[in-house]
Amino acid sequence: MINLRLLTVMGVGGAVAVIAAYRFKSPKNNNDQSINDSARLNLEYLNFDFTSLFFGTDNASAKDTNSVRKPKGLANNNPLNLEAGRDQWQGMKGNDGRFIIFESAFWGIRAAARTLKTYRDKRGLNNVQDIVTRWAPPSDNNPTDKYISFVAKQAGVLASQPLGVADYPRVIAAMIHFENGYNPYEASIVAAATAEGFA
Repeated sequence: MINLRLLTVMGVGGAVAVIAAYRFKSPKNNNDQSINDSARLNLEYLNFDFTSLFFGTDNASAKDTNSVRKPKGLANNNPLNLEAGRDQWQGMKGNDGRFIIFESAFWGIRAAARTLKTYRDKRGLNNVQDIVTRWAPPSDNNPTDKYISFVAKQAGVLASQPLGVADYPRVIAAMIHFENGYNPYEASIVAAATAEGFA
């Protein structure tokens, strides 16, 4: 009987100690100025917004956070990383010294689709293997073979298979994923921009 009472008292005492420790350490719940700023700063991780870790989310705070940097292609609205040159693309705002910056991802995807149309019509490059080899040649120290395998698998085509018009949105979506590590765009946006590029 004594042991049961002792355990009950210890359990209640432990709970009170945990609550007191939390209130003392938490900057949100403590108005005591005796806790120095460095102690408060060390606890800032408790207030971290974990939604910022999820890409493609509609959460405004996640989109506005500076704690997660977008890959350059996504930040430039140029998800296939078209390099700046003499061409003046629709929706082009400028460049970052190497890559084009577009007003929106739609224009960046459209420009990439237009480039793939030129590959097909003027150079006869109409399969994943030929397209990716031209887009990211091994001579530029690119992992071209991995790129080809990834795009073919993601697009559901053979690497040497001639592409139909309906294949290009999937190929472009897979290229976006490979270029940036993920693809945050809805399939409908990629399809619309690709159709505009091939028009």
